[in-house]
Amino acid sequence: MALIHSSSYGESQLRLLRIVRRGDRDDPQDLTIALRFEGDFAPAFRDGIASGVLPGEALKNLVYKVAREERHPAIETLGLALCDRVLRQHAQIGRVRVEISEQPWMRVDAGGKAQGQAFTPVAQERRTTAIVSNGTRTSVSSGIQDLALMRTSGLASGRAASETDNGVADGLQRLLIASLSLTWSYAEGDIAFAPYRQGIRAAVVETFAWHASRSVQHTLYAIGDVIVTSYQGISTVTLALKERPYRPADLLELSLDADALFVAYDEPVGIVEVTVEREPPS
Repeated sequence: MALIHSSSYGESQLRLLRIVRRGDRDDPQDLTIALRFEGDFAPAFRDGIASGVLPGEALKNLVYKVAREERHPAIETLGLALCDRVLRQHAQIGRVRVEISEQPWMRVDAGGKAQGQAFTPVAQERRTTAIVSNGTRTSVSSGIQDLALMRTSGLASGRAASETDNGVADGLQRLLIASLSLTWSYAEGDIAFAPYRQGIRAAVVETFAWHASRSVQHTLYAIGDVIVTSYQGISTVTLALKERPYRPADLLELSLDADALFVAYDEPVGIVEVTVEREPPS
């Protein structure tokens, strides 16, 4: 008889829209949740005995109940609460992984005033988190997915085609439009998740805006360095950037001081990734 080395099961693409009401101000949380369980589920696979497996409907009801019972200002807090509930109520489950993605919504500005109950989505940007727990040890990582950024100047200056040895432009980018995704891991458990997330996003945007970039790699490292230096509760951060290809309409004559026209291309899409960690104490 074949032996079962490992097994797991769960649910993905569980969509929730929570509306937290605070008087005349509502706060929406548009969430997509995935859960994965590991444990001793051999009887279900080998013998078809599913008594130790949490049915999909029961799992959804558990998620709904946890989401209703408590107000979770941060998706990390909700993920931790889900892990705790599952492990306490279902002893056959030895390890839980919860992944949550949040679609931010921005208040509609009508008549010069932000409305309390009207919203529009914030492009494709997502807030993400992943929590893994076995009841004794818990790891939490958070992230931002598909943050759209554009830099129209302040990049490394290049030489015109007529100034190069072979008459070909040097290829340095005069325009940078990109989608940035990043994840960071917490070095400790007692974290104020919402302020950390707000601060990290601000650090990303400000560094991208002000950094005297010599290359995409140079900018990504600078962002990672600012994050791990500024936040002692973060051990590592991984940044992945997808550069959207835009090229000058006229490749022979491009003045950095004049208006410029760029043309969008579907491909190739440049991808750059780096992981930055805090230097260990000497």
